[in-house]
Amino acid sequence: MKKNDYLLLVATGAYSFLFYQQNAGINFLLFNIVLLVVLILKNVNLLKNKKWIWSALMCLISAVAIFVHSSALSIIANVASLLLLSAVSFNVATSSLFSFAFSCYSVASCVVYIAIDSIKRLQPKTDAPGNKKNHKAIATAGVLLLSILFFNMYKSSNPLFAENTKWINFDFISFNWICFTISGFLLAYAFFYHRTIAPIEAWENKLPLANAEAIQDEQNQKRFETERYAGLLLFVLLNVMLVVLNIGDIQTLYFNGGLPKNVTHSDFVHSGVGIIILSIIIATSLMMYLFRSEFTSTKNNKALMAFAYLWIIQNVLMLSSTAFRNQIYIHDFNFTYKRIGVYVWLVLAAFGLCVLFYKIYKKQSNWCLIRTNVALWFSVLVVSSTFNWDKLITNYNIQNKPLAQVDFYYLFSLSDANLPELLAVTKRKDFNLADSRLKNYTGDLESRYHTETFVQQLRDKVYHFVSDYNNDWRSFDLRDQEIIESIYLKN
Repeated sequence: MKKNDYLLLVATGAYSFLFYQQNAGINFLLFNIVLLVVLILKNVNLLKNKKWIWSALMCLISAVAIFVHSSALSIIANVASLLLLSAVSFNVATSSLFSFAFSCYSVASCVVYIAIDSIKRLQPKTDAPGNKKNHKAIATAGVLLLSILFFNMYKSSNPLFAENTKWINFDFISFNWICFTISGFLLAYAFFYHRTIAPIEAWENKLPLANAEAIQDEQNQKRFETERYAGLLLFVLLNVMLVVLNIGDIQTLYFNGGLPKNVTHSDFVHSGVGIIILSIIIATSLMMYLFRSEFTSTKNNKALMAFAYLWIIQNVLMLSSTAFRNQIYIHDFNFTYKRIGVYVWLVLAAFGLCVLFYKIYKKQSNWCLIRTNVALWFSVLVVSSTFNWDKLITNYNIQNKPLAQVDFYYLFSLSDANLPELLAVTKRKDFNLADSRLKNYTGDLESRYHTETFVQQLRDKVYHFVSDYNNDWRSFDLRDQEIIESIYLKN
């Protein structure tokens, strides 16, 4: 067997042992550590590569986030990080975008490649010692399977043998376990035998990161000057409009301290964010076209760059004003995932503008802009997974609003992570909602109520958690431990 095969078996065994019939918890962290150790044993030079270290850190950070609060977002971030790690371990030159795509391709096609690789291995080889090793490995696996079969037969036929060997337990072997282990083998195979689409990989690796010098012949020079003139005129007008927009925002938000007349919070925030992001994308696309090559002698080039920088700075100011609007919305109403999403979009847009500024200043290529933004998106995903958003939302709404104005129906719809906070509410002196029907804040009229009461929703949530709880150490996480303590130890 090859070294990769042993590593594959170790990973498959770890997957089966840590995840079969378990919830997300410390098992994710242990599995990530196993994979990282295996990869380092396979190629210690990976520790010298910054991109691989970045991918490994993303795996560990998201795995720790799962151990701390076991959220769906942290699980998604960890899976995405592992897919990136698999690709980066085999080719650090590939961008995050194509690394992720190739890893997905590896998972989707692993069954086909297992069949192809198996056929190749079964073909006779001239290296006799190698063949002996493969035959011995196959024979060992066969003997182990037969031994387990005969062990169970002897155990069933002889009570004395069963009593003397009761410390040996193979009860975990079942059809479901076999299917689960096979699925783990397929995933591990895709991880350690990473596949790419060779033509796409070769094309992507050849894409330049810096702008090439433009051909400065007479015909091209006239076309470039026309483009630069149109671009300069456009960004002058855009900057004028942004000056008016930002001055209006500053005067309304920072000096008047309120919303304009006849403007709702929804119009002021949600309806505007999408248009703002779309305008940034369109203008950025135009910049990518205008600055696709390095023009050293084109007329108005420096003026265009100056107005491009000014446009970026004004957009960052506009994004900050939009964030302030969102905060007003949150303060006046309840904190929700939709309003968190607004912040995420604004942060990503701000990062993208900073990368665009760097691209123009350093004369980087458009491909460099795209791959850097994708890497930032993955980083934001992992960082965001370290927050327990359900607890943050619940704590904010309860602490910053009178209990009568809190949308408890929404809070009960979140994950079990906020159970300690909801239980703590019932012990407050001002709590008088036990038998009250919960208000429906999504209806046309705020006076509409849901059919469920606070106590009914709380009991259902506790029952749901206790029913799904797994006290196996592999499923242990700090979030569940806190919930258990809040239910059983503090009541």
